[in-house]
Amino acid sequence: MSISRPSGLRAGFHAEGFETTSGLLHAGEQWVPEQFLIEPHEHPVWEIYLQQHGSTHWVADGQSYVLHPGHLFAVPPGVPHHLAGRSGNHHFYFAAIDLDPVVRRQPALATPWPKTVVHREAGELTHAFAQLVRELATRYEYAETGLTLAVDQLVLAVSRSLAPAAVPQLAMHPAVRTVKRLLDQEFHEGWTLRQLADRVGLAPAYLAELFVGELGQPPHRYLNERRIDRARQLLETSDVTITALAFTLGFSSSQHFARVFRQLTDTTPTAFRSSQSR
Repeated sequence: MSISRPSGLRAGFHAEGFETTSGLLHAGEQWVPEQFLIEPHEHPVWEIYLQQHGSTHWVADGQSYVLHPGHLFAVPPGVPHHLAGRSGNHHFYFAAIDLDPVVRRQPALATPWPKTVVHREAGELTHAFAQLVRELATRYEYAETGLTLAVDQLVLAVSRSLAPAAVPQLAMHPAVRTVKRLLDQEFHEGWTLRQLADRVGLAPAYLAELFVGELGQPPHRYLNERRIDRARQLLETSDVTITALAFTLGFSSSQHFARVFRQLTDTTPTAFRSSQSR
């Protein structure tokens, strides 16, 4: 495997040269400036993008698509596509995967994907992509096994996003479930209790009471924990600056980010990053 940073990126990487057993051809995570373009190209396998922040304009097979945070963009084999026009600073994951080795390992995933471009909300893929990036960017024991499992998990997550909606098995108030999903998938947004309450049609105080009753903490605390969980992963696997990271995660400033990070981890973002590089 080789990892490089294409010229013009703000941060991030492109990894390629994998053993074919995993099914992964290339993958990465990139923070892209406004003027960055991706020329028309195609692949013999599926290429999967997940928009994390900012918005982008893609063209695939002659059709235009606008991706917003949490949008999945999956392009079938042999379909030309490119990043068109200036989109402003943005951040996305990507992976090109041959599904055949995955299906041989996991026969239950043999249900074919559509033969056309997939464009839909699928913010729940963030966790699977984050694990794949962690396997690529960090030297772990059992690296080949970890990478293979991460590829399988990503294919499973995409397959689930294409399937009918999941049926909850644990009783949870619908408003709390909706707010939890928003905070899990859109933690970069500057949510206030009033905004969350408006989304579910409840009074703020009543929503807070329900949320604490179900999850044991208020929405703001839950939101900050999700942000710091993501911060730890990015500090470990990327070289994006602390300031850029703070704004990416929805904090008002790097000082605010550092204060919350210390409250929840007993260390600073800089010290945590340094400890991971030893």
